Amino acid sequence: MKIKFLACVALLALAGCQTPVPQSVADSQRPPSNAVRREYVDALRGTTKAGNFVKAEISSVVLLDPKKQIYAYCTRTTERAYPNWSYIGLGLQHNMILYLKKNDYRCHDERLRYYDFPELRNMKY
Repeated sequence: MKIKFLACVALLALAGCQTPVPQSVADSQRPPSNAVRREYVDALRGTTKAGNFVKAEISSVVLLDPKKQIYAYCTRTTERAYPNWSYIGLGLQHNMILYLKKNDYRCHDERLRYYDFPELRNMKY
């Protein structure tokens, strides 16, 4: 699945009840494609200092809502100035970003698989 990122994305605050991710969503996991990785880095380029990430990982892509074709994945990073993991959750529909949530509770689900993300660690402007 090729994902087209918008140049601008809005951070949304979490609201409401935080229920666990259904098992069917966890079972839909597949590794992120090279296009997903590349386009995430492209979307961040110029918005954060290149070379700032000490660790970077990207999660599997999951199907959140089959009827609406909403997909999601997470990234987690550590920075030189902030050594704890920071999480970002993204939702995609029709190859467009539907939402971007800092510290999305779903990114902490232990069933979610994460992969090394050297493209983000080595990002250049």
